[in-house]
Amino acid sequence: MGYPHPSHPRETVVLSKHFGDPAARTYQGWVQRGGYQAIRKALELGREPLIELVKQSGLRGRGGAGFPTGLKWSFMPKDDGKPHYLVCNADESEPGTFKDREILRWTPHQLIEGCLIEAFAIRAAVVYIFVRGEFTEIFPVLDEALREAYANNAAGRNIFGSGVDIDIVVHRGAGAYICGEETAMLNALEGKRGNPRIKPPFPAQAGAFGLPTTVNNVETLAAVPHIVVNGAEWYKGLSRGNPKSTGTKLFSVCGHVQRPGNYEVTMGFPMNDLIHDLAGGMRPGRTLKAVIPGGSSVPILTAEEAEACLMDYESIAEKGSMLGSGGMIVMDDTTDIVKTIWRYTRFYAHESCAQCTQCREGTSWTARVLERIIAGQGKPGDLDLLLDLSEQMTGKTICVLSDSCAAPVVSGIKKFRAEFDAYLSGSRTPALQAV
Repeated sequence: MGYPHPSHPRETVVLSKHFGDPAARTYQGWVQRGGYQAIRKALELGREPLIELVKQSGLRGRGGAGFPTGLKWSFMPKDDGKPHYLVCNADESEPGTFKDREILRWTPHQLIEGCLIEAFAIRAAVVYIFVRGEFTEIFPVLDEALREAYANNAAGRNIFGSGVDIDIVVHRGAGAYICGEETAMLNALEGKRGNPRIKPPFPAQAGAFGLPTTVNNVETLAAVPHIVVNGAEWYKGLSRGNPKSTGTKLFSVCGHVQRPGNYEVTMGFPMNDLIHDLAGGMRPGRTLKAVIPGGSSVPILTAEEAEACLMDYESIAEKGSMLGSGGMIVMDDTTDIVKTIWRYTRFYAHESCAQCTQCREGTSWTARVLERIIAGQGKPGDLDLLLDLSEQMTGKTICVLSDSCAAPVVSGIKKFRAEFDAYLSGSRTPALQAV
């Protein structure tokens, strides 16, 4: 578990093994813990075998989409003669998610080594680490780690005498949630407004500055050195039987549990055990009501669904939600589901880049209708209106921000309709003053 709590005996600590250990932040401390062996091995292995190794491991993107990492690397051109870029997505802004900041805070060299390995594999001479602007405590740690990496020939020109040049640049974001979307991030990196781009072309064809680019998440990159050192079979062996979901995953558990924090478990770990054992269960006298398993942008699970679910991509999808970023928001029986969903829609309405009409108008309309309902001013047709708005917002925009707003609304109405009806009938006291 993330500092200051010790790891739970049922965790499988790989990425989080050195959380809370100040010495692991330094170059020498990381080397003493086995650091920078993987990049040396990768340089000897060669680019194509390295990409194949990551493919064979089954590693999938840990930022939310879950796309196979090695396959994503293989999309980069081989001998096009153009500069290539790697962009590390450290713009962790999904509500309920706080895992990447712990990697940055405690093991920056783990991330740097992962960046070096991927940059070598995809022929990128420059890496940009795009960090969420609010992570003020992270920047001095990351800057010092990079200074040490350059001083010890782990970054820059001719790394470890290999003849390979890789520069790493930290870019500070301006605090926009939408910049977590990879093409919006690329626009922001170029100094433009952080609006998502229409795809195709995809970043591997025309990314940063119009050149081939791969974007990967912090946790994804941090897993790569361990795969290189220990092998694909070792990583696949960490799974609980599902070959499509391999390795370990950091889950950020928050909400109404007694031990909120980051937990690293193998894919396929029971959600019931994660909530009730590792995270300490509900507060005294309370019972589980609902769980949002992958950050606020995924559909809500009921208590029954959550307690019968395994923590991997396919199992959560079977229950009608998504693993997403792994940000688990746990709610007990005191939670007002309608008000909770309203708060999420306000967030998405505020964070919309306003480029697409369905998102710009739909998110704000959704928030206003929900606000009307919880203020005791709801109308009989409001739920149908919300469902219609959600339909118009889903799959019809450049990025999925409007889909993210719609997901909790649709699942909330479907699974907790009685709470909406209570507001509409006047049998529940308004949560807000009349608006």
